[in-house]
Amino acid sequence: MRKILITFLYVLFVLFSYSQDRATAESMVKQGIALHDKGDYEGAIALYDKAIDLDKEYFLPWYEKTFSLYEWGKKKECISLSKEAIKKFPNDPGLKHIYVQYGSSLDDLGKPKDAIEIYDKGIAAFPGEFLLHFNKGLTLQKMEKTEEALEEYKISLRLKPLHSSSNLYTAFLLQSSNKIPSLLAYSTFLAIESRSDRAGEAMKRVEKILWGNTKTEGNNTTIFLDAALLGGGKDKKKEDNFSSVEMIFMITAGSKELDSLGKTAAGKLSLRLQMLINLLSEQKKSNKGFYWDHYVPFFTEMKEKNMVETLAHLMYMKTGDEENLKWLEENEAKLEAFYDWLKTYKWTSR
Repeated sequence: MRKILITFLYVLFVLFSYSQDRATAESMVKQGIALHDKGDYEGAIALYDKAIDLDKEYFLPWYEKTFSLYEWGKKKECISLSKEAIKKFPNDPGLKHIYVQYGSSLDDLGKPKDAIEIYDKGIAAFPGEFLLHFNKGLTLQKMEKTEEALEEYKISLRLKPLHSSSNLYTAFLLQSSNKIPSLLAYSTFLAIESRSDRAGEAMKRVEKILWGNTKTEGNNTTIFLDAALLGGGKDKKKEDNFSSVEMIFMITAGSKELDSLGKTAAGKLSLRLQMLINLLSEQKKSNKGFYWDHYVPFFTEMKEKNMVETLAHLMYMKTGDEENLKWLEENEAKLEAFYDWLKTYKWTSR
């Protein structure tokens, strides 16, 4: 009986010590994250190392250390630690983030093929992690494998439709070859991220799509069309063919008559977007493809809820247009309603 009691007390002591070590390690990690956020990566890593020494079975300091190493520019050290973490914690769900840092480090070191291999291993283990697909897409984009990159961005958008960068890079890659889904992707990006510096550049690209094919001299406006559109596109049966919509839209979007109906820049944009949505809604049934299924229902519902005008004003937020800024200040309720709808919208392209 005495031996049993001693054993029981020993177990309690061990459990208590373990609990104390974990609590201390957690506190160190929190302090380390605070230093990381201030840009003190060296100080953060020192705390993560102490946490690892104190509690070797605690995964979080391993991940946070890889993150700080990556942000500090210590890519080789990040790779080495990532390998250790994957070996030590083979079943931890947090490894999906380790694979992201691991692949990104390889890519930054000029080893894109190795990066793709690591992303693929991460995707095999965590197929539902959108960042692995997005980062793989970035690497493929740098390798000028446009179609493969777009396929990865599609998966990322299915998994996380409101990931701003997946929308932005999709728009960028499609801009020269498929202007309508590019415009929809830029518009979605600007709905999500209207206040950043990237938003200003994205809006310039939107304006190029809308007005880049028109030339006005006096009372005359000339509209230039891609020759492929005149024949209905290279392949009408191909998925995500928007050629007929693009041809009609580009002709009508450049008209002065349409401009006369909108009093402000955002008003003119709103009219064009609503016209485009009408065209897309009419042709949705006879077309197929990811962009038709992903973006068209989204914009159709937006129009049905009378929120296209709000989107147009958000898209112009970073242009410095005083009239637009005034509208945004005076219509907080409309902005709030738009964001509430955006967060709860049920995407259909899964």
